Formats: sequence, C-alpha cells, structure tokens
Amino acid sequence: MRPIYFFWIVFAVGLYWMGYLYQDFLMNLLIAGLLCVATFWLKNFFDHYSRFNLLNSFLCVAILLAFLIVPLYFVGHKSLKFILSLDMDTLSEFIERTKEMIGVALADFPTLGANVNQMLSNISAQSMMGYAIKFSSTITKFSLNFVMDAGFILVFLFFFFYYGRRIYDYMLGLLPFEVAQTRSIFGEINGVLRVVFLTSVINVVLQGFAFGIAVIWFGYDGFLLGVLYGLASLIPIVGGALIWVPIAGYEAYSSHFAVAIFIAIYSLVFIGFVIDNLIKPVLIALIKQKILKTPLQINEILIFFSILAGLSTFGFWGIVVGPTITAFFIALLRLYQNHFSCTQEK
Repeated sequence: MRPIYFFWIVFAVGLYWMGYLYQDFLMNLLIAGLLCVATFWLKNFFDHYSRFNLLNSFLCVAILLAFLIVPLYFVGHKSLKFILSLDMDTLSEFIERTKEMIGVALADFPTLGANVNQMLSNISAQSMMGYAIKFSSTITKFSLNFVMDAGFILVFLFFFFYYGRRIYDYMLGLLPFEVAQTRSIFGEINGVLRVVFLTSVINVVLQGFAFGIAVIWFGYDGFLLGVLYGLASLIPIVGGALIWVPIAGYEAYSSHFAVAIFIAIYSLVFIGFVIDNLIKPVLIALIKQKILKTPLQINEILIFFSILAGLSTFGFWGIVVGPTITAFFIALLRLYQNHFSCTQEK
C-alpha cells in the first residue's frame, strides 16, 4: 500500500473519532468561529490602538456580550418587578370578567358555548399560577442550556480572537490551493458574515424602535416593549408576534378595538413586511456598497434568502450558518470557474 493511501485511511479514522469526541462542542465551535469572522474587524480596530492581544481579545468578547446581557438583564428586571407587583384578587377578577365576556359572546351558539364554558371552568388565578410555575421550570431548564452553550461560545470566541491570525495563516498553508485562491474564499465568507451581522443588528434596532414608538402613545412602556420586540424578531417563524399579539388581544378585551386593529396592522404590514422584507434587503445592499472595502460578488437578495433558509433549518443560529454555507458554495463555484475550468480547457 502506498503511504499516501495509508495516511488518508488513518486520517479518516482519526477525523471520525475527533468528531465523536468533540460532538457536544462542534456547534458551539462553529458558531464561535463564524462570530469571530463576522466581527474580527472589531479586533482589528483595537489592535490598531493597542498591542496587548489578550486585552484586545477580552474587550471584543465583552462588547459582544454586552449586546446580549444588557437587554436581557433589563427585560428580566422589569419582568420580575411586574410579577412581584401582581395582586391575586385583581387577577381573579380579571379572569372571571373574561369568562363572562366570552360567555356573552357565545350566547347565540349554545353547543359551542357549553364546550367553551366547560373548558374555562378549570381556569382560575390559582391554576394559572400553577401553569406559570411549571412553564417557568421549563424556561429555566432551557435558559440553563442556553447559558451553558453561550458560555462555551464565549470561551471559544475569546480563543479565536486571540489566535485568529495564527489560525488564518495556518489554514492558508494547509489547504491545497494557491494563497490568493484561499484568500478569495475566506474574503467572500468574511464579507457576507459582516453584512449579515451588521444587517441583523440594525434590523433588530429598527423593529424594536418602530414598535416602541407606536405603543408608547397608548400608555405602554415603549422602551421595554421595544427591547422585547427587537429580541423577539430574532426568533424564527413567530418573531414579533410574541409581543404584539398579546397587546392587541388585551386592547380588544378592553373594548379598544381601533387600537387593537392598529397595532395588528402596524406590526404585520409596516414592521413585519416593510422593515423585515423590503428595508432589510436595501440595508444589505447599502452595507455592501458603503461599509465593506472589498465589494462582494453575491447578490443581496441571495444573502437575504440565505438568512431565511438558515433560520428555518438551523433555528436562531441559522442567521450566520445559512449565509456561510451559501457564500462558501458560491466561492467554490467561482474558484472552479476562474481557475480549474480554464485549466481544463487549455
């Protein structure tokens, strides 16, 4: 057996066992690496003013962490304050009044009304608190898993920032391409991830600001609901509906039907369609032209749909995974077209 064949057999076996050994951390490593690529311009900024690589890497992680921790802390503080201020008597009165209104609304439909009233008979302030406690335990488990994953991602992200240039130089020498070819692939992926990262941040701010400005006129805490709406917009499929649907429902319950209709139409049409589906591709195009020094050869509409595909396939982290896969595949196609296909024709 030729040594090279034996090497690839051993390498394949070793790669399998490496994947098996680190399977619980592969997604965290991938997300940390992609975040590092998308935000390495921040590291370059600090390196321009400071030579302390350790400090610069820590500052980059701290800034990215602040974007996540500060809004969540604010929302958690407000939510806890609201829960502690709840009065059981007021909640019971609210539930009984709601049951009465539903019964009156279904008075002309005896069969349906009887079934609905039977379902509502088990609902009370005490039962709702019990459901809330069970739901909070589920949320706590999910939050613990999220916090653990986020912790590993932050640790990996720090090391990627710290050793980023060494890893990049090593990959340039490891791949069986010319250095210019490898740089073009990495440059394409880096550019797409920067566009996606900046677009996502601006889109979250725009949606949260638009919703907060709208509901503040109806007596709500515009800043809190704006932050909540912005964070909810990152959740696949449901998005901001987690925020505007309960508010519109409450306004309808309070007989403020015009306000409920306005909030629903405003959220669906202006925020959900105009900002998310019309303004977002424009933002992608502007960031490509104005912010990136090296223009990308990937259409902004393709980047937009790669984000949607990533969200539907991979969930929240699909925001970066989807565009990465798309950019990598297109970069390989372009590499083949510019180098290998020309070589074969000759």
